[in-house]
Amino acid sequence: MKQRTKLLIGWGIGCVVLLLASSWYAVTFNDPRLVVPMDFQSYKFQIKDLPMMLSVSLACIYGITLLITLAFSGCRQRQQIESTNKTRKLNPKLGFLGFFGFLGFGGFWTYSVDGSVFPFAFFLFFGFFGFYYEGKMSGTFMDERFRENAARANLKASNIALSVIFLALLILCQGKLFGSLDYTLIGVIIALSLALALRMFLSEYLLYRYDHDDHAVESED
Repeated sequence: MKQRTKLLIGWGIGCVVLLLASSWYAVTFNDPRLVVPMDFQSYKFQIKDLPMMLSVSLACIYGITLLITLAFSGCRQRQQIESTNKTRKLNPKLGFLGFFGFLGFGGFWTYSVDGSVFPFAFFLFFGFFGFYYEGKMSGTFMDERFRENAARANLKASNIALSVIFLALLILCQGKLFGSLDYTLIGVIIALSLALALRMFLSEYLLYRYDHDDHAVESED
């Protein structure tokens, strides 16, 4: 399991590096084909297109593999949790996936190049920092107190995330952001992505803090 996790993380980092390198190559030496919008009806293959095509293909394969792996892993861990009544085993190093959230800043570049706003959704990955705290509590027995703390943490995290969404929508619905509907759309995507990421992170962080606070009080008693 640990070896598979390290392999997935390494593959993901490698895909990002290859995409950045191939994009730089295309912009610098290939006019920048396959980076900016093109008329694919008249497209003709060139050898210089290979780096970009290979890096995009590898990234797509990685994305599909990651989704399938997470789906099977989730089903297997859910069965294990029900049978053992313990939290799932997770490597805290998975929290490093949260650094993929910084790819969201690439949306400012892609929007200026071809008007694409999809990369802003990568801000959602900041929520994966919560895997660090979930990993710290791997194999914890879920007694009544633990379940109460989990419910309290989820409720507080949800309330904070909903408050952020409400304030963002209240501000963005006043009119065009900087006089542009495009900027308003970007603001909504960023606000929703960050709010969901905050919900994911806080639910694990608060549970970790509540559980350790309870243990600290017990040790003092």
